[in-house]
Amino acid sequence: MLTKDEAAILLEKVMKFSKADHCTASLSGSHEGNIRFARNTVSTSGVNINTSLNITSAYGKKTGTTSINEFDDDSLQRAVRRSEELAKLSPENPEYMEPLDARDFPESKTYVDAGAAIEPEYRALKAMECIKAVKKRNLVAAGYWEDSFGFSSFMNSKRLFAYRRATSADFSLTVRTEDGTGSGWVTRDFNDYRKMDILEATNIAATKAELSKGAKAIEPGKYTVILEPAAAIGLMRNMFFNLNARSADEGRSFMSKKGGGTKLGEQIVDPRVNIYSDPMNPDVPSSTW
Repeated sequence: MLTKDEAAILLEKVMKFSKADHCTASLSGSHEGNIRFARNTVSTSGVNINTSLNITSAYGKKTGTTSINEFDDDSLQRAVRRSEELAKLSPENPEYMEPLDARDFPESKTYVDAGAAIEPEYRALKAMECIKAVKKRNLVAAGYWEDSFGFSSFMNSKRLFAYRRATSADFSLTVRTEDGTGSGWVTRDFNDYRKMDILEATNIAATKAELSKGAKAIEPGKYTVILEPAAAIGLMRNMFFNLNARSADEGRSFMSKKGGGTKLGEQIVDPRVNIYSDPMNPDVPSSTW
């Protein structure tokens, strides 16, 4: 985990080594721990630690990118030179945009100190907590817990610099009846693992499994349903990924009009539906840049 000052010093070196018209560099690192269980038994546990640097050099509208995970001066300089060589060999990108000028960003609220101190023993206790609750109900569990902490930073040759730290905890669980005819699923994720209530999530999946036992087919038709957040976001994610200007301009999305043009500025959903982004939201904070 590099501090803000350490990340800035390393990225400044990259900018000083650059001879291109423009240079951008992103530096990030993460420490991820996980535990997996199936058939009410822990199967795997692991830790993944990684730090990487991506450098993009530009000559006019020609760009080249290289990645590296060694940060001594010689390695950094070789990586910068390589990105410049690749840029000179590349065709022009007519849509290339120059780097943004320097600006300030609010500090992200995505990091919790305690989230960077989780040990394997804690993950094992959470898995056992879930398994015991399921066994009491004569059900079978398969689940996955992952927690992580890390940083991401960015700098360009116009001296725009951004840095943030983040922690996260993710849990997903499938519970089935012993005869395999009932199944329930649940997922939870927080930037602060202390908000994660394993028993609450486990009981939801277990109850679904019990209620779905002996399910029967129903005729096709229109049915009113209430979606859990995880189900709703699954549908919304598909929509977000298609809010793409190029796809709309080229007539390849639901935001395109028949015969050409886009629906930009038109009302396409019920006025009671509002979708907005708030990086400073206390429950689901995100990056401010």
